[in-house]
Amino acid sequence: MSDPASISSSVPVPAPRSPQAELAAAAAVSSPPRSGHKRKSSIADILATPPPLQRHPSVSSNNDEFRATSPVVTFAEPGRDWQDVLLENLVQTDKLISIDSTESTEQAFVKLTSHNLTSIPIRDVRTKQITETFDYSDLIAYLLLVLGKIEPVDQTQETLDIIANARSGKPVPVTFAAEKLGVKNQFHTLRSNATILDAVYILSNGVHRIAITDPSNDNEVIGVLSQRRLIRYIWENGRLFKSLEPLFHQSLQELGLASNRNIMSINGDETVLEAFQKMHDDGVSSLAVIDESNNLLGNISIVDVKLVSKGSQKSLLKQTCKQFLNIILSQRGLEDGKDSFPVFHVVPQNTLGRTIAKLVATQAHRLWIVQPNTLNTVAATASNPGSGFPLNAAAGNGATSGGLDTAVNTTAGQLSGVVSLTDILCTLAKYAGKLHLDPQSARRERRRSSSSSVRSQSSYDRFRRSLRQPWSG
Repeated sequence: MSDPASISSSVPVPAPRSPQAELAAAAAVSSPPRSGHKRKSSIADILATPPPLQRHPSVSSNNDEFRATSPVVTFAEPGRDWQDVLLENLVQTDKLISIDSTESTEQAFVKLTSHNLTSIPIRDVRTKQITETFDYSDLIAYLLLVLGKIEPVDQTQETLDIIANARSGKPVPVTFAAEKLGVKNQFHTLRSNATILDAVYILSNGVHRIAITDPSNDNEVIGVLSQRRLIRYIWENGRLFKSLEPLFHQSLQELGLASNRNIMSINGDETVLEAFQKMHDDGVSSLAVIDESNNLLGNISIVDVKLVSKGSQKSLLKQTCKQFLNIILSQRGLEDGKDSFPVFHVVPQNTLGRTIAKLVATQAHRLWIVQPNTLNTVAATASNPGSGFPLNAAAGNGATSGGLDTAVNTTAGQLSGVVSLTDILCTLAKYAGKLHLDPQSARRERRRSSSSSVRSQSSYDRFRRSLRQPWSG
């Protein structure tokens, strides 16, 4: 790494597009693909109905990131209830992607992006075992360290030498970022012959992923099961899990999910670096971006750190979150095609089935609940079909398209709540009779872990003021 703020030089960042250009991109949702361009499924298509069932006992990837158009596994046996499905049906045991503990943080980041992952297991080169993972929250912590915004509590000479290497652009072991800087997640494991309900019970307590082990050897990790993978499996097999239909017909309001006010947000006029600092300090994976009137403007996620990882893009960290949203949307357009447009909000009247479909389509950990403004009322109403799950929104209805759902107005409406993958899994667990759950336990543990392993160089307010001073680097 030749630049202290450089993680990789391989991540292109497009120029921001104007709001008019974004609206044009949204309007192009139904446009035919360009010659030679493989068309991506639109969010409207995904929300309309789950994909056809396929009889194939394997998955396209065994890690916790997947494309909205790439099936996970659709091998649920007719007549078998969802909670009895074995985890071996959700992981592909022969293609686990991992990284050696001796490799650098930069190599880990390259592997994350090249394989389209959100986390990657670290394999100890001595024991050959996996006991931790590296993810984008670790990458953000590493970026904050390089910029001098956090310091490890451990101040041994070895640690100080590694910090000096990081800030001078030299390679730093991935284990340092994962163990000394990153937000710690307890390493949970389940055998592949455990059931979905066993996994739901763990994941509904706020744990983001579980390592799946060989039934004959608990030390041999054969796959990773994330919250998103599990939710997507249930969505794709919705036609077979008849016991879930009554639940998916209910609205967020009816299920008590619309009153969740544990909202993490940031004003659109604050900087991108402030957003990353806040996600790190609070142990969360995304923030709602709002204006002065609490209107939802968009969403910034820990994964978006990859857009500022190139040294030449360091200036993006000083841009406002509102400006950064255009860059995020532009990048999605380049990667996913014009008809892939983020839809990060729902309304209280949306059904649980519709909400799950949006979580799958956007690959998000949470959706923001809004009270829609007048111009968005038609789109919000149309996005709440009464057919339940599987969803059967009218094909061709422009109001249900992913693009129009976000781009009818510059704001989606007043931010009033949030519904996360953890909330969905908690609802499923309670529906199955698992009542003793604490969805916030893992998040509290992550916050304690962050505060005990690193300390900020200043308070949050002093940190904000310092960003307005000229950078020395």
